[in-house]
Amino acid sequence: MKRLVGFLLLLLCAFASSVKLSAADKPHVSDCFTVHALVKTDADHYWADWTNHCPYTIDAVYVMVTFMDKARKIIGDGVWPMYFVEPGRHRVTRFSVPAVASAYEYVNVRRITTDAALALR
Repeated sequence: MKRLVGFLLLLLCAFASSVKLSAADKPHVSDCFTVHALVKTDADHYWADWTNHCPYTIDAVYVMVTFMDKARKIIGDGVWPMYFVEPGRHRVTRFSVPAVASAYEYVNVRRITTDAALALR
């Protein structure tokens, strides 16, 4: 009896590990990778509080941001990449501000994408 239960458990584990999400079942990264807050720390840095709610490891995600002055006029853009982000991962990460946006007061998420060509042009 113990052998039968052990064999069934082994079979069940093998089946569960072979089941993968199909492309249709995978939520888009922009729907499940969340940026909770972007906080200015000083003239050269800001903190990003983010979480990967996707049920899979994201190979590469690019968060495109916009920097604005006190009047909320756009003064520059930036992008920060994250690679091999595991499901459930939550972090607060420090990023540098591009030189063109050194006088920023606000930073906002413009877009979240997995398309490197779109993010880096």
